[in-house]
Amino acid sequence: MDSSKSAPARRLQQTLRMTSKQQTRRQNVTTTEPSPSSANRDKFVTDAARPCNSEDVQYPLTREEALEFVIHTLHIKDPEAAMLENSLALLNNIIDQINKVIPFTNIHFFSSSLPVWNCTPDIQKHHMLSRQGGTCIWVNPFTKAILDRLGYKTYHICGFNPGDGTNDTHISIIVEDVTHPGSRHLVDPGTRRPLCAAIPLDFDKESPVYKFHYMRSKFFRDGDFLTWCAQTPMNTGSKQVMYDSEGQKWHKQVNFWLTEKRHWHPFVDTWKMFFQVCNVHKAPPFNGLIFFAYLDDKIVSVLALGGKFITYFLEEDSYEKVEMTKSQLLELLQTNFPQYSESKLREVFENCPLG
Repeated sequence: MDSSKSAPARRLQQTLRMTSKQQTRRQNVTTTEPSPSSANRDKFVTDAARPCNSEDVQYPLTREEALEFVIHTLHIKDPEAAMLENSLALLNNIIDQINKVIPFTNIHFFSSSLPVWNCTPDIQKHHMLSRQGGTCIWVNPFTKAILDRLGYKTYHICGFNPGDGTNDTHISIIVEDVTHPGSRHLVDPGTRRPLCAAIPLDFDKESPVYKFHYMRSKFFRDGDFLTWCAQTPMNTGSKQVMYDSEGQKWHKQVNFWLTEKRHWHPFVDTWKMFFQVCNVHKAPPFNGLIFFAYLDDKIVSVLALGGKFITYFLEEDSYEKVEMTKSQLLELLQTNFPQYSESKLREVFENCPLG
């Protein structure tokens, strides 16, 4: 039920207060931005111009960096032992924690003049390790690299939102041989929707119903064409629907092709061209700010569209919708997400369109 009319000002003040745990996080976060050299930019352009094969681009993450991130950022003790004891439980723990500590956001799109090198692997890795997050092309390749370094067998697949004219607007992950030889699980923490565990693809037509935080999810298969659908307390934004075998209505979220193994590199090329087009036409990537992140036991979801900052505070079975001013949203992010420097956030709000 939408309770946005019940004392939003008081609710805002409660939300903007920093807890002692958040103050500790602020003290322990480094927000230094990397300064990519022209040599790195030239190398990226050179790599992007070559035909892609499976060995063209390896994600620049070492096993030591992966273990450091899993242990100290995701707070998972002894992942190597956990991998041997129960690889599925470890996989689900990693997915759940990545959802909770890495925001899904396009905030970095508005923090610069959209240089072509904004998508280089090293820049992406920095944003992940420092918990600044990103879109699917940032979060999911990083997640795949973490899993690869721990010994999982993975590959990318493409996805697309219902109504998109191309299959390559979303990148996701398949993890093989987790529960038995030949098993496949869908892994996708890089979305503006909570999918906090690996989804087994061992069903024929319909999956069981999964409940992650405020969202109920169900998957439908037609051969190797997979559709992720959802039910939420509020409007999901999707007008395309499916009905399950019991007649319940589900809103489509993402479509996937399961058999088309994809390499990361073409997606980087796509985003590189996307940034170039935005530069030439002076157009922003996407229509406005998107920010989706956990705040303790709640989820904060922000959309800057139609001249307004619409913010949802989502709980397990309820939500609150608040229309914020720029200064209120800036205070919310500064207070609760210290991985973003004040200067970066102010630049974002200067560049972000409001419709």
